[in-house]
Amino acid sequence: MIYHQGRRKAAVLAEGAFGEEMGKTAHDLVIFNGGLLWDLVGVIDSRHSGMDAGEVLGIGRRGIPIISSIDEAIRLGAEALLIGAAPVGGRLPDAWRKFIIDAIKGGLDIYSGLHQFLSDDTYLAELASRHGVKLVDVRKPDMSYFRVWDGSVLMLKDMIRVLIAGTDCEAGKNIATYTIYQELSKARNNACMVGTGQTMLMLGARGLVLDAVPSDFVAGALEKVLIELYDEGCRAAVIEGQAAITHEAYGHVSLGILRGASPTHIVIAHDPTRVYRASFHHAAKPLVVPPPEHELLYLKALNPYQNAKLAGISLNTSKMSIQEAQKTIDHYKRVLQIPAVDPLRNGVNDIIKEILGDKESSN
Repeated sequence: MIYHQGRRKAAVLAEGAFGEEMGKTAHDLVIFNGGLLWDLVGVIDSRHSGMDAGEVLGIGRRGIPIISSIDEAIRLGAEALLIGAAPVGGRLPDAWRKFIIDAIKGGLDIYSGLHQFLSDDTYLAELASRHGVKLVDVRKPDMSYFRVWDGSVLMLKDMIRVLIAGTDCEAGKNIATYTIYQELSKARNNACMVGTGQTMLMLGARGLVLDAVPSDFVAGALEKVLIELYDEGCRAAVIEGQAAITHEAYGHVSLGILRGASPTHIVIAHDPTRVYRASFHHAAKPLVVPPPEHELLYLKALNPYQNAKLAGISLNTSKMSIQEAQKTIDHYKRVLQIPAVDPLRNGVNDIIKEILGDKESSN
């Protein structure tokens, strides 16, 4: 989905969530300075008001202030408000409703990735209409993509398809997807980025939120996106995965993405400090995150493209010291015999070389 041409000024709503697990959309928007679509004027979270958003995340100053109100966002020039958190269940927190109402009254378009569609809220929809603003539900699917997978993606013989798979939710797939796309674009002017979740679409990826698509059509919908991009000239697609094939709650979506992408290359994203599934403290029993080797067995066995190459592992070492991170990176490099990197610490060039080959990636 393409929301607009060029860049627009936006504020990110992450009240009570910035720096927490459910603030991942806001975090990635800050890490990548609004991605391909936005210039961020501020992040709304009154707990950290006055601080720099990058410093809260531990990535250094980004020049993006944390503010406490919609009025501040408007004074800073915001044209849109981006919902920057993804609570489990995807419902609009009661405390955020006033922010959204104030934003609509202030003339800001609203972009939301929640399961609860703002455009279906009668009061908000009527208010938006009166003030001439858009309510964009990023997760609301385009039914023209509802189709059953038929293997057409396997006929795209000269298209590199890199799937960024994971061992869990919030394992660093978005960061790996965006950074690999950035570097691949430098080597290939026909690269494209495919999003399958709300955060990547807000960052400017093409695609649709696949957990909102009926399960019969997940693989076929993604296949259609890739065929369209191929017809537009894309020959190197970086595709965001979701959760993990082994995930007890979300694995069915991950499997649909694997089959829709039928990747020629796989990069696995992993948080080596995590023992249990993220955001599943409410589960009836502890859900253990399997090691990457276990996830890879399923990724290889269930991929319709049988000759996929494992191009690397992207590690989230943000909770480690520099020394601990390097030791962990070296460990996975030895164990899996593939490039191992933390994209935010040491880049992804080793993975790019594995995808393209040393000669092409150095041109």
